[in-house]
Amino acid sequence: MSEKIILSVPAHLDYLAIVESFVEMVGKHIPVQNKELLAQQLRFTVNEAFVNILQHTPRPPDGMVVIHFEFDPPTLYLRFPDRGKGLKIKDQYPPYSSEMVGDDYLILKTLGGELYGYIENPRTVKLWFKEVDTQMDKKQIIAQLKPGGMGLSIIVKFMDEVRFVKDEEEGHYLEIKKYLTGDQESGRNSDS
Repeated sequence: MSEKIILSVPAHLDYLAIVESFVEMVGKHIPVQNKELLAQQLRFTVNEAFVNILQHTPRPPDGMVVIHFEFDPPTLYLRFPDRGKGLKIKDQYPPYSSEMVGDDYLILKTLGGELYGYIENPRTVKLWFKEVDTQMDKKQIIAQLKPGGMGLSIIVKFMDEVRFVKDEEEGHYLEIKKYLTGDQESGRNSDS
């Protein structure tokens, strides 16, 4: 049986602590072996998604950020609607051209790896993380980093599936899935 919760908070950083506390509480009530780890992963994930909405999308007309939670065992779904244009890949926002469908695109390089977007269809991008064992020193790594976007890397590493979807009826949203089996050590989103 599916359980759904919708959290609606003012679109302001002052409410981040409330969002984090709520999500941590939700995580502690989900029946998994390591509730604390799941709660922390959810807290970091929702923190990054909430901040990204505030920083990168137009303020919602009602001034609220809405977060959808659905627990349908064994999967936890999170959805973050926003008013943004979507993820820009190769100077294009969704819907992407048909030539781009089926291909992976490097979104950014970050510490320990690279974040990619696989265009599933003209309106959906699935994000994935490739671990990179690098011998570069810290100065070389920092020189290659792009500002912003590191939050997406965190989300992708902690969760199992992460997508940006541009829906004609629902608008743009970030969709996240976490499969709640095992000990929740990490997401399954790397290239392994």
